[in-house]
Amino acid sequence: MTEIQITVQLPDQVGSIEQLEAVIDAKGQQIKPQLFEHQLASMIQRQKPVAEDIACPECKKKSHLQRLSTAPTKD
Repeated sequence: MTEIQITVQLPDQVGSIEQLEAVIDAKGQQIKPQLFEHQLASMIQRQKPVAEDIACPECKKKSHLQRLSTAPTKD
């Protein structure tokens, strides 16, 4: 679960509950797209496959063998 903290500035004096509700609703409408975009970008980043994960088994073998053969050796 992701925890997100949001700071919202509201007017100091509000004339009625309806006015307060309208202000809060307007702030919510501003926050929702930003929150959605941030969470969507995070979700996409988590789901991106690593290049090696999408390589075929034969390619993985070759790249693993190449890494082993090119490993530095001590004299």
